Amino acid sequence: MQNDKSFACALTMVRDDYFFLERWIRYYGNLFGKDALYIVNHGANPKVAEIAEGCSVINIPDMFSEMFDAMRWRMLTNFANGLRSYYEFIIVGDVDEYVVPDPKLGLDLPGFLAKRRRNVTLTPIGLEVVHLSDRETQPIADSPMLGVRRYVRYTSAYSKPCVLTKATHLSRGGHYANDPELKLFKNLYLFHMRFVDKDLYLDTLARRTERVDSIEKDPGDDKRLISREWRREFQKDDPMAGLQSMPIREEFDLSREIRKMEKTWGPRGEEGLHAFEKNIGDELMALPERFFGIV
Repeated sequence: MQNDKSFACALTMVRDDYFFLERWIRYYGNLFGKDALYIVNHGANPKVAEIAEGCSVINIPDMFSEMFDAMRWRMLTNFANGLRSYYEFIIVGDVDEYVVPDPKLGLDLPGFLAKRRRNVTLTPIGLEVVHLSDRETQPIADSPMLGVRRYVRYTSAYSKPCVLTKATHLSRGGHYANDPELKLFKNLYLFHMRFVDKDLYLDTLARRTERVDSIEKDPGDDKRLISREWRREFQKDDPMAGLQSMPIREEFDLSREIRKMEKTWGPRGEEGLHAFEKNIGDELMALPERFFGIV
């Protein structure tokens, strides 16, 4: 049978993150075309639909409860698996996540994926981009994020199995998958942008916290299912203070972190999921200039 699948698509869900949505569409749209972008519009927000013109937009009701994240990732996982009937590669993740190959390879993301075998789940290396507001005073405005911001922190939590080529079950948050085979690439990165701008992060934090506060205080509610980051009782007066004071190493070398990921890979819990040991970096790295302007 002739394989007439399209090459790749990207899938995300958004409610009111307009800043990141514009950049997500710009990045993946330039690579795969807007018609290969699938955006779940939580709450049928008309501004999301306006920004996403030319993409495939799926409206869902504006529901929110303690089960929100579990429901969201169940839907995204099922949708991504459905898209496998039409695409060879499906990239699924949050709207502030961008999968980027190292420019030293001389390949963009489609070129990188074209060299990969199918029937695997690909895991990039997670890097959080951190705004050092004392050093980086230039606003991002409409310019690319990388370059205006150039400091990153390694995190295993965002080394997510987010590029799918086969039937895959993803955990809540998309952090783990049921694939026992680890396909980790040392020159493929997932840039997580939640800390890319301090003011933007604090504004997002306030909106998310208010949303969590809106859940009725019912004895059956279990807010433990919601990220601690958005729960008021766990928030600090300055949530980015610890990041601002981290030591900085100038070398961009993740070989130590990769070895630990490979060494600690194994089953997680009883749901058939696999993962590596949690490892959140305690220092920042300066991103090489070759990455500037990509996202």
